[in-house]
Amino acid sequence: MLMTGLGSGIDYESMIGAIVAAERAPKDNQLNRQEGMNSAEMDALKEIQNTINSFRDKVEDLNSSSDLEKLKSILSNEDVLSATVDSNAVAGEYSFEVTQLAKAQRDQLFKVSDGSTFTKGSISFGSVNIDIATLQTDLISKENDKKQAHQDDTYKEIADKHGLDVTADKAKIEDILTNSANPDFDQSRLDSYNTRQQAFDDEVIRLTNDGVTIEELQSAINNHADNDGVKATLVRSGDGISMVLNGKSTGQANAIGAINVTLDAADIKGNTVDITQPDNGKKNLQAAEDAIVKYGSMELTSATNKMENVIDGISLNLKDTGSVNVTVERDEAAVNKNIKAFVDAYNSVIETVNTYTKSSEDSAAALSGDSATRSMISRMRGVIGDEYTASTYQTLSQLGITTTREGTLEIDQKKLDKALEDDFEAVSTLFLGDDIQTGMMDEMLVILDDYHKNGGVYDRRIDQLEYSNKQITEDREKLDERMEAKTIYLRNYYAKMDSQIAQMNQTQSMLVSMLM
Repeated sequence: MLMTGLGSGIDYESMIGAIVAAERAPKDNQLNRQEGMNSAEMDALKEIQNTINSFRDKVEDLNSSSDLEKLKSILSNEDVLSATVDSNAVAGEYSFEVTQLAKAQRDQLFKVSDGSTFTKGSISFGSVNIDIATLQTDLISKENDKKQAHQDDTYKEIADKHGLDVTADKAKIEDILTNSANPDFDQSRLDSYNTRQQAFDDEVIRLTNDGVTIEELQSAINNHADNDGVKATLVRSGDGISMVLNGKSTGQANAIGAINVTLDAADIKGNTVDITQPDNGKKNLQAAEDAIVKYGSMELTSATNKMENVIDGISLNLKDTGSVNVTVERDEAAVNKNIKAFVDAYNSVIETVNTYTKSSEDSAAALSGDSATRSMISRMRGVIGDEYTASTYQTLSQLGITTTREGTLEIDQKKLDKALEDDFEAVSTLFLGDDIQTGMMDEMLVILDDYHKNGGVYDRRIDQLEYSNKQITEDREKLDERMEAKTIYLRNYYAKMDSQIAQMNQTQSMLVSMLM
């Protein structure tokens, strides 16, 4: 119902609108600003990750491609597998049938509401045994130890500064730290000290009252001294968060084995998911399996989907089940094209990073000053500029590939052609390494795997930003509800006021008429 101000003639609806808009504006602006910053950062991260993924594909191709050898493979079905060949391969046609891919074991341990905490229970597999109550006690002890260590560090810092002995002059040190009348007292130091100490206390209270978070439980599993590579990951869905255990590698030999989970709903705080339901309890998501490939009447098996030197000089990287013919033939020129593709993909990463990290006079770049991106580029440049002693060509510059002032690479084609002509194998060894030393591509893959999709640094950050924007949407909905309630309240308030004004006007009119 709109306020018309019949008794007073005042436009209350406009007044109410102005009051509500003024109260809403600061929070609205804050949410819009944060959402804009999140979206800009997400767009930048996604763009950079796309170029990283593309670059990683080129690096992986170059690292395993027969185009850096004197033979190449031609596949009848590239969806089934990829094949690499070296100089030991024999030209000809080879037929394979992939009947099964290698898989790693994957099990859901439990599913609970996001934000749930645990006070009791246990998880065990192999030599790993996590007792939640013990973990809770250990974490509390660590916080107390950190609190004491912080106090000791602070006292030592004061002692060193004023020539005091930490043990003998403890009372003097405490007086310097806490007594504002002491000439050496520093309020900012005391405030910082108290804040840190309170933070440790808060963590102890949180752990004591609420228990262990799912993230702390995940960390305990992954960092357990007896864990040989099994990884716990957290998978979020619409109604909760699942703890998933992933085998350290594919193949039956790497199966996790028996997994025991003991959890009671009463020992989980903040949980609304029924853990007694089969979908929310322990269940196998994927069994550990070996890869199986038929080569004629022979059956080849492997714990991984990469079958090295399965036939002399031929290695297979399995992708899907199906049949495929692999034709091996010589290729003397393709290496040039692959090197150029590598350079172009590297340059694309550098140019994209420059776009999103270099601010202008008008605006700040979305990732300006971003330490993760700076670290990635620094590590990549380190690989590009390093020396690789496995080859007689030890640096890219010896092939005619140099770095520009902008950080991109450029090719002196004549110098590269001559290097390929003079020592084709040495060029290949620079990129691939040999049996003793790794090459440039292996070193680059080590870096890119930290930033690649599916759980990499950028993927996790994008997930966090998406979650933040989801929270902003919920905050907007709550703001709408509060403003609607405020509007209703003001309408009721001004309606009563208008009624009183109308009565006053009526009384005034009566008095005037009586006096006339």
